[in-house]
Amino acid sequence: MKYTLESLNMMIPADLEGVRERGYEYRRVLTDSVISLLTTPAGWEVNGEYRTEFGGLSPVQLRYAPHDSQEFFLCVCSPGEALPEWTVFLLAGDGLMLRFLHHTDQLQPEAVSNLLAQVAGMSRFNCTAATVVDLLAGEVAA
Repeated sequence: MKYTLESLNMMIPADLEGVRERGYEYRRVLTDSVISLLTTPAGWEVNGEYRTEFGGLSPVQLRYAPHDSQEFFLCVCSPGEALPEWTVFLLAGDGLMLRFLHHTDQLQPEAVSNLLAQVAGMSRFNCTAATVVDLLAGEVAA
């Protein structure tokens, strides 16, 4: 089974938490479905949380980062107990959250993919996490 954008956007936070509670295989399918809807920038990797590798914040938590740097991560999280909306935030390499960059009640793959591409472009110019925050400060999407 694979989740479509339409089926994901029909799910409320409790539905997503229910998938997580069903176990590893169900959560893997959910996470992989979201990964397939987003475009990973060239030279970047995405890691999905399938158990509690990143602290279990959300039913879907993806971490995007450049292959050659651990300066910062972009995290994409689904709604769940901890977050009421689909959320993208910037995490420093040491794990401190720096800024919410995008949040919305439905997953918007094009908007999230564009944000990933924008930050990837900044990364190619060796921007630090703080510089990324400064450059995006006026462009936070609600």
